[in-house]
Amino acid sequence: MSTPIICVRDLTMGFGQRVILQGLNFDIHPGEIFVILGGSGCGKSTLLKHLIGLYKPMAGTITIAGLALNPEDDTEYRHILHRIGVMYQAGALFSSMTLGENIALPIAEYTLLPQAAIDDLVRLKLQQVGLEGFEHHLPEELSGGMKKRAAIARALALNPEILFLDEPSAGLDPVSSAELDELILRLNRTLGTTFVIVSHELASIFAIATRIIMLDKNTKAIIADGDPRILRDTSDHPFVRQFFNRQG
Repeated sequence: MSTPIICVRDLTMGFGQRVILQGLNFDIHPGEIFVILGGSGCGKSTLLKHLIGLYKPMAGTITIAGLALNPEDDTEYRHILHRIGVMYQAGALFSSMTLGENIALPIAEYTLLPQAAIDDLVRLKLQQVGLEGFEHHLPEELSGGMKKRAAIARALALNPEILFLDEPSAGLDPVSSAELDELILRLNRTLGTTFVIVSHELASIFAIATRIIMLDKNTKAIIADGDPRILRDTSDHPFVRQFFNRQG
């Protein structure tokens, strides 16, 4: 097994005196499509936000590509930010900016490239997600699926090793959702990008996930870790079986 690109050790998360999840231990390996799932309110998005440094853990450590995740260490954190891209649940594109301007923003912020090179990169990123020629469009001019693709293009702006996606299929029709799954698989295959995805969409999970962890709000812990197809058929945990087999 390859050296993990993300290591989580003894992670406890919460706010104030309220503990949401505790004692989490898991690794994510290069090239995996790693999905975080579980029931409503179990802490899926909260865990994702800890993994990108938006929230500070109550206890434990997170290491990304050998670097300790500590947003208070500005130099180290900027090195990590160069290696990751993030797509938030609603896309979070700036509505007053064109797609090209949205994608150019992180490139201009984190590199010293001339404008002509930035423009070339913007066109390349849009091409990678099937939106070539849309650099002058505003987000409001796009369908829901196209907005998600544009958000992924922006997340790819700095050629990250890891992409974090929060509920990428949320709000999409089945056809657009399947197309997004195919895009994720293609980017993973052609670029070798590691994906960390929060999702509850079973069709997408079975289509793309290399591995999953399932969180449980009652035990505040990980109750499953592995290939979702195998867990569906062999897990002896009642909630895991119910989740994967759509049992009430």
